[in-house]
Amino acid sequence: MNLYKYWTICKVDGRSHQSSFQTGYQASELPVVREQFQAWFPSYCETQELLTQEDKEIQTQLLSWFLHQDSRDFESSVPPSWVIAGLSLRCYVSHAIQSACQTLAQKFGQRYGFSPYDLLPLVLTDDGKTWIGLDSDRKTQLILDRFGNLQPSTYPLLSVEILRTFDPTKTALGKWACLITRQDEKLTRTLWIEHGLLLETSWSKLNQVQGSQWKILSPHERHWVEVFHQVYRRDRREQGARGKCPTPSEAQLQEMRDLLHQRGIIADSSDEMLDQLKTIAEFLQEQKINPSPPPPPPEPPINLLKTMLNEARDKALLNAIHRVLLQRFHQLKNSPWYAENADYFFPSLRLIYFEAKSQGEVAKELNMNNQSQVSRFLKLKEMLNQIREQVMAELFQILLSQESFKSVSQDAQAFNNLIQHLSAYLDESVFVEAARELQAGQHRKMTSLFAEKMRDFLSYDPPNLALDCS
Repeated sequence: MNLYKYWTICKVDGRSHQSSFQTGYQASELPVVREQFQAWFPSYCETQELLTQEDKEIQTQLLSWFLHQDSRDFESSVPPSWVIAGLSLRCYVSHAIQSACQTLAQKFGQRYGFSPYDLLPLVLTDDGKTWIGLDSDRKTQLILDRFGNLQPSTYPLLSVEILRTFDPTKTALGKWACLITRQDEKLTRTLWIEHGLLLETSWSKLNQVQGSQWKILSPHERHWVEVFHQVYRRDRREQGARGKCPTPSEAQLQEMRDLLHQRGIIADSSDEMLDQLKTIAEFLQEQKINPSPPPPPPEPPINLLKTMLNEARDKALLNAIHRVLLQRFHQLKNSPWYAENADYFFPSLRLIYFEAKSQGEVAKELNMNNQSQVSRFLKLKEMLNQIREQVMAELFQILLSQESFKSVSQDAQAFNNLIQHLSAYLDESVFVEAARELQAGQHRKMTSLFAEKMRDFLSYDPPNLALDCS
């Protein structure tokens, strides 16, 4: 352990991105912290390297001083001792935060299309200029103002949140800081929404399913999660396992398959079992970030509504696919970034919807750079949302033209309820399953109604477009 980490704080520095080092951050010394640290721990300062036990002793002592705040001897120009102790720990934590971002980028960046510069501004938010403490219950971050008063912080810092939850008797501060950084809401949300990376393992997500989460799963999906719990949770209890949830073993997967078979559900292989469980975990994560609205209350004309929609839905879906795909193709043709690859657009979709290829496999077959390039090129989720919006609009106009629903436009509540019914109907019959197919792994099965209509459209060449897949 290098002692300088206790008095230098890492801050986001855009200028370093332009330099030859390209670190994305800058480590700045806090002189008052360095001087006080050396006065507090003179024996440790005789060496630049600390033993693990010495590191723990320093962190325990600094945390004790930080938590025992006293502003009675306050001077606006000199930070109190407890503030300096906290700043020293915040310096140390800042190095762990930037290290966690570097590690994530090294491990996943190339595959998912991000770098440390994308992550650091999300979590490296402490510049060391604010004097911060915690309340007596260690629940609220407090700012020491220039009059010596402690006020609740309106912008809690991740570095102080790490200290708030840190227990030196259970783990080292560096490890704890890395763990909390990886769990930060802004970081995990950005990685999932913008890059498709789910940091929490599928097995951890499935192991934690409880309460209201069961309600958003279909009956079929509940069977899979129930047998997962029956086997996986039992083994973890028996082993006294805590922390990271590893991939289920072959023996566990086989037992789960046997239990599913007893329920009349067949999983052909362990790989299919893994893929299906991962798909359910990704769906749960998607619902956590973008929860679906609660189902609307039933209305009297619901049966009539479904009858009319069933008759018009397929045609509206094919019309929307036709419009959105051709519009996307022409956008690519006119794009300065994607024009040269525009002719890969329809072949890529054919590989996905006819051959159930993943985007990584599409990249290999069409000699594109990587899965991230294909993802940015196709924008499948965005395309799916656009198609849904157009189907929704077309069906809504069809309904309003029917005698049974003409009065709806005169009643705001009935109008909103009709929109909610239509939205729920489309999600249930088309788009939820279509979205899950896009999230599935290698053993995806493109059997949804949406996939069927995509194949109907892609089975012929759109007018005036050369779409030779050879």
